[in-house]
Amino acid sequence: MEEIALDRDDLAALSSDVRVTILKSLDTRPMTMSELADGLGLARSTVHEHLGVLADADLVTHEGARKWRDYTLTKRGRQILHPGKNHRIIVILGTSLVAMTAGMLCVASYLSGFAVLGGSVVREPLLLCAGEALLGVTIVLWYFAVRCRRGTSPAPG
Repeated sequence: MEEIALDRDDLAALSSDVRVTILKSLDTRPMTMSELADGLGLARSTVHEHLGVLADADLVTHEGARKWRDYTLTKRGRQILHPGKNHRIIVILGTSLVAMTAGMLCVASYLSGFAVLGGSVVREPLLLCAGEALLGVTIVLWYFAVRCRRGTSPAPG
């Protein structure tokens, strides 16, 4: 995971609740100053001032030089909002490994069955269902890991 070094300008930019709210709003999609002002219930001049502070700290950037500028987060801004994204992938992959191992053990136990008196083998169908469910969970966790790696969030938060 890359380290993010914060200097005084960054701390000053993040010290305002309005600027943090602007960063969180821009995390969902690019927005114009008017959209941000309407969403926050603030004057456009106030939002413009806050966007200037965030731009000076290299946390937001704008696209387009015409009347409507779309403001977006920079890579640095995304890293500040989501510092533990790499840890999330490690946890997801570790959990999927546990689920896959448990699922395979359940299926193997079903296939081998249990010996009972008289020499017959009894297979418990619940073990097969549990194994299939755990293997299904493994596939879903891999899907979430791929989405995290690509930069799209699998779930809010």
